[in-house]
Amino acid sequence: MNCDYLIKNGTIVDGSGQKSFKGSVAIKNGKILEVPGNDAELEALEKNCACVIDAAGLTVCPGFIDMHSHADWVLPADNHASIVAPLLEQGITTVIGGNCGYSPVPLVQNSPHKNMIRAAAEFLSERPYDLNWESTSAYFSDLEERGLALNLAMLAGQGMLRFSLLGDNYAFPEEESLAEMESLMDSALEEGACGISLGLGYSPGIFSEIRELEQFARCARRHDKMLTVHLKAYTRLSGAYPLKPFDEPHNLKALREMLEMAKNTGVKMQISHMLFVGEKTWLSAEKALTMIDNAVESGVDLTFDTFPYTCGNTTVYIAFPTWFLNNIEQNFKSKAARLRLKAEIAIIESQLGFGLKDIQVLWGGHPDNTQYEGLFFDEVASQMGCSVKEAYLRVSETSLGKTLCLMHKYNGDEENETVLRELLSHRLNLFETDTILTSRGLRNPSSFGTFPRIIQKYHKEVKLFSLEEAISKMTGKSAQRFGIKDRGVIAGGNRADLVIFDYSKIKDNTTFKDLERPPSGIKHVFVNGKEVVRDGRADQSIMAGQAIRV
Repeated sequence: MNCDYLIKNGTIVDGSGQKSFKGSVAIKNGKILEVPGNDAELEALEKNCACVIDAAGLTVCPGFIDMHSHADWVLPADNHASIVAPLLEQGITTVIGGNCGYSPVPLVQNSPHKNMIRAAAEFLSERPYDLNWESTSAYFSDLEERGLALNLAMLAGQGMLRFSLLGDNYAFPEEESLAEMESLMDSALEEGACGISLGLGYSPGIFSEIRELEQFARCARRHDKMLTVHLKAYTRLSGAYPLKPFDEPHNLKALREMLEMAKNTGVKMQISHMLFVGEKTWLSAEKALTMIDNAVESGVDLTFDTFPYTCGNTTVYIAFPTWFLNNIEQNFKSKAARLRLKAEIAIIESQLGFGLKDIQVLWGGHPDNTQYEGLFFDEVASQMGCSVKEAYLRVSETSLGKTLCLMHKYNGDEENETVLRELLSHRLNLFETDTILTSRGLRNPSSFGTFPRIIQKYHKEVKLFSLEEAISKMTGKSAQRFGIKDRGVIAGGNRADLVIFDYSKIKDNTTFKDLERPPSGIKHVFVNGKEVVRDGRADQSIMAGQAIRV
């Protein structure tokens, strides 16, 4: 029997969680032909194979699955291969897009609010799009015609769908509008979207009532698909809720709301990027994990995901309370609103052990802000000659919220990773990058080193889990969780998405001062049977990816 590639003599970690073994993998027509079981089978394949890779001393595993990505806004761009190359070069072969309620589809046909959608998504996208695809099916077809550098599975975002129908009207939808959104969600899931995403920390999700969100949860439940949730708050005090003395920590309140909704609707839920932001919020991690464990023990179908860094990217508007966001252009111009905002931020900062000075600018979002890229906001304030709060307001107003930031003190800091390690090692945790990739500004270090870092630091050095468990969370468990049936495990008939790495050399090379260094140790990456990375560098001419319809 002939084959296109034979990877022989490697240590195979197959993604199932089972113990690794010495062996070989044959690839033909984009699929795993077989895992040869004896020397005779291997010899016969080697005689009839177009390309043989000797993986002696190397580890072979399924391609990594990034279960929380925003690359769906980049993939329609002609230059997307160069933008997503860092993902391929760290071993990612499949991304799950459409997270945090922000997806390019589904949209209301002939929406009068497309300019609003483009503006809301500008910090995620490489360029403005015509948004002519509107349906999930049309979007997938368009990407396949253009060519994809890696595989994409898609969530359907509640936020962008709501924007496309209602614009900046944040009131509870009338019955007809809610029915229209639900119908479009039904269609998206029928056309292959792997679930629905909520972005409750951003407009318009932050304004959506529980009774509206439950409609979308029940929609996902009817289709037996996932509901992913960016919680309304990840800090013990936030602008997402009114500031009240002796109130339950806001991050726990936000989590409790979603656990109750999951229980009431029976939906399969994924809590996105589980975070505890600020030193004083870290203290609530044990309580939150207990809440999650208790919910699962009571029958709630729930997992969560975490990235292996104490920083993460988000939009500059994340620090603003709902009252300020609700009429933001007017509030920027109002002296009284600015004073009130600064006072509230001061209260919140004093209660969090986290402040605006812990936020770093990645992309300015406006030419006037380019000079601040890479700086923390206390450094920006020093250059402007004003307070940190005023500097934050000026940058936000100039960019109209498009500024992309790297927030620090997420789940710990460089001196204390206790919370991060508890999350990464939890039985319900899966791994993700949550990176926003464009060609502008600086990029989140997770763009370059997430999966090598998990192996290098948290498996090899810290010993939070075995290599087999780490790889399973990166591959087989993530695929299973999102209903992807033919990837994530090395087995005959599955798609040939594979990573070959040097276990002794795999390493994340990024630092907070040098955010964009590629990893070490990744030797080969295959996407659907095509070699897209060799010796750690992506071939940007190869469009081997597929749109995954679940």
